Amino acid sequence: MSEREDLKTRDPSGSIGRNLEPFLLFELMREPSYGYDLIRRLDEYGFRRATAEPAVVYKVLRKLEDDHSIQSQWATKESGPARRNYEITDRGRELLHQRVYHLRRYLDRVNRLIGEYQQMTGDDLSELTSSTEAELATAGAGEVS
Repeated sequence: MSEREDLKTRDPSGSIGRNLEPFLLFELMREPSYGYDLIRRLDEYGFRRATAEPAVVYKVLRKLEDDHSIQSQWATKESGPARRNYEITDRGRELLHQRVYHLRRYLDRVNRLIGEYQQMTGDDLSELTSSTEAELATAGAGEVS
């Protein structure tokens, strides 16, 4: 893998847990779910580490539950193990709204930087895909200003 490809695939923020929060909250706003399904959905967003290290996801879910942003209940089925089903709370909806607002502001700044960079250098960054742009957005998920 070239250095340029490596830069596009890694998590530049180093804080994947905080970056997962808005995605988990959004998915739980869509519908209540359980851990394994949430991990699968995070993989669809490009969070490969969430699939490789599910403990990271469960740690974030625990934190969100401790903060009263989500709640959970154990559900048993006739066959198979019990599953913990999670759902978003009103407090979680408020947190999601705040996080999306900050992500939007961060994405606006990133888009400005990219545009000015392309203009200054003449580099064609058209190889940036929407998944790469989503990764850039998640890198700023911890942004608070």
